[in-house]
Amino acid sequence: MAEAVSPHTGEAWEAVLRFLSHRSTLTLATADESGHPHAASLYFVHDERLRLYFLSSPESRHTRHLTVRPEVAVTIHGEPWDWKTIQGLQLSGRAELVEDPEERERAMARYRAKFPFIEELPQAMAHARLYRVTPRWVRWIDNTRGFGYRVEWRLE
Repeated sequence: MAEAVSPHTGEAWEAVLRFLSHRSTLTLATADESGHPHAASLYFVHDERLRLYFLSSPESRHTRHLTVRPEVAVTIHGEPWDWKTIQGLQLSGRAELVEDPEERERAMARYRAKFPFIEELPQAMAHARLYRVTPRWVRWIDNTRGFGYRVEWRLE
């Protein structure tokens, strides 16, 4: 059974933030106008409210889906071989283009710090757009605390 706790505080929330700081890639699940699913792996950064930011081409399949159906699901996990070390995040929320210049600059500063290689890709960066996933529901799974341990947050 999942333990429900207050968002943005507590030991579990801090564990999630630490976990995200050590992960590079999320899996973004979208659906087209007919409901056909699609999943894409993307580099990401996050903020203290668990908003996730990724760069992508506006012509990519997943970003085209967002214009029709902005509701998404995301998973982030490691690659453990031992069930006792499984940790991961599942969430659902809304994805959209970041249009606010200040928010964009804050997120891009995080992105450049986490992924300095983007400076080597000026053509790709000129074409890429920054998107934000704002979670509404989050589940943290942490088998290091016992098999099936999880905490959930509703952030609406």
